[in-house]
Amino acid sequence: MPKAPTTLSDLAGQTVLIVGVGREGTALATRLQSLEPAPRLIAADGREGPATEAFRSAFPSIPLHLIAPEGSLPDQCREASVAVMSPGIAMTSSLHRAVSTLSIPLTSGSALFVADHREQMVGVTGSKGKSTTTTLVHALLQGSGVDVALGGNMGIPLQGLPPAEHYAVELSSFQCHYLEESPAVVGLTALFPEHLDWHGDLDTYYGDKLGIVAHNPTRVIANADDVTLANELTTRHPGLPVTWVGQGHEWHLEPDGDESWLCRGGEKLFHTGNSRMLGRHNHQNMVMALALADATGRLEVSKIEAVFSQFEGLSHRLERIQDPSGVVFVNDSLATNPQAGAAALRSLSSPGMVWIVGGQDRGVDYQPLVDQVLVSKPRHILGLPASGGKLLGLFREALEATGEAGDILLDEVPNMSSAVSRARELAGPDDYVLLSPAAPSFGQYRDYQHRAEDFRSCIESTRPKENP
Repeated sequence: MPKAPTTLSDLAGQTVLIVGVGREGTALATRLQSLEPAPRLIAADGREGPATEAFRSAFPSIPLHLIAPEGSLPDQCREASVAVMSPGIAMTSSLHRAVSTLSIPLTSGSALFVADHREQMVGVTGSKGKSTTTTLVHALLQGSGVDVALGGNMGIPLQGLPPAEHYAVELSSFQCHYLEESPAVVGLTALFPEHLDWHGDLDTYYGDKLGIVAHNPTRVIANADDVTLANELTTRHPGLPVTWVGQGHEWHLEPDGDESWLCRGGEKLFHTGNSRMLGRHNHQNMVMALALADATGRLEVSKIEAVFSQFEGLSHRLERIQDPSGVVFVNDSLATNPQAGAAALRSLSSPGMVWIVGGQDRGVDYQPLVDQVLVSKPRHILGLPASGGKLLGLFREALEATGEAGDILLDEVPNMSSAVSRARELAGPDDYVLLSPAAPSFGQYRDYQHRAEDFRSCIESTRPKENP
C-alpha cells in the first residue's frame, strides 16, 4: 500500500475520497478545493440526513455516494488514490470496512492539519476535561497577547481554522487514531473507558487516545492524579518528556479551606475563590491549562488573574440558569459519561438538590456514579430514558446495602418536561436542579446541545406565572 499523505498539499492533483460529510468533511472539502492543482473530489457517507443535504447544497459538483450498511462502494469511489476519514466514521462501522477494502492510504483532516502546523499547536485530549482545558489555554494565550485560534473537536473543525500564530485544539480519540505527527505541546487530562463502540475494545481506545504522543511531541503535560493515565502513558510511551501536574509536582493545587491556590512550585498564581467556575475538577483544568500555556513560552504571568477571574466556563458545563423562584437550575448536558456526572455531583450540594440523570445506555461501568451517590447523597434523583431506570436500580441497591434507601427519593420520569416539572415540586429556593445526564443524548436528541435546549425550554414553560 502506498504511504499515507502527510500534509494537505500532498493531496494536490490526487483523486480524494472524503468519507463522512459532516462538519469535518465539509471543512476539508472547502480547504481541498483551494489546492493547486485541484484534486478530484468524491464523497461518501453512511446515511441520509441534514449533513448530506447541506453538503450537496454547498458542493453540487462533488459526487456524493450513500453506502448502505454492509453495502459495497461504487466504482467511482474505487478510483480514489487516498481516503480522508471523518471522526464520525467508526472503525467498527460497515462504511469503514468498505473503504478499507480499497487498499489505499487512509488519513484524516485532523492528521493533515497537525502535520502542517505541529510546531504552533497545543493539542489537548482526555476522557474528560479536554474542552475546558483547551478553552482555558486559548484564553490564557489570547490574554497574553498571542494570536491564537481555538477549535478541533470543539467549535471550528481543524481544516476550517483561520491562519494564526498558535493553535489551541481539542482532539478526540477518533482524531488521534489517524495522527502521523504529534502537536509540539500535548495535554493529557484523564483516561477511562469510553467510545468502545467506535474503537472496538479498551486496549485499542487507550492506544488511539495516546496516539497523540506517539510522534515525538516536544512537551507533554499530563494529569498525575489520574492513575490509569499515568500507568498507560508510562507503559506505552516510556521516555517521553512529561511534565506531571498534581500533588507533589511543580504545577499543583494547594488547598485553602474550600478553595485552592493554583501554584507553580512555591509561587501562588491564582486563588480559585476568585473564579466563576464551579467544582474542583475545573480548578484542576485551570492548573493544567496554566502548565500548557507556559509550555509554549508565551504565557504572561501578570495576565493570569484577569483571565481566570473573568472566565465563566463552557456552555453546557455546570452552567447556572437563574430562575425567579430562587431555584438554581444547572445545565451540565455535556456530561456524557459516568465520570463527568460524578464530578458534577462533587461540585454541588444543597439541602433539597434534585439530580436529573440518564440518556443513551452504552453499557459502560456506572460504579463511579454509584460511589459518588453514596458520598454526595443528593436528596432527589430523577432518571431519564434510556439508562435512568437502570441507574436508579443500581443506586437503590447500593443505598439499601448502607441502610440509607429511605433518605433519597428515586423516581423514573419519561421525558425532560416531566423531569423539570417534578424538580420544581421538589426543590426550594437556593436548591440546585442539576441536569448532568452522565450519558450521551443520542436516541432522544440530535446532540448534547439539543438536550440542553430542551432543558432550558422546559424551565421556561414550567415557570410559575406571576400574579397580575
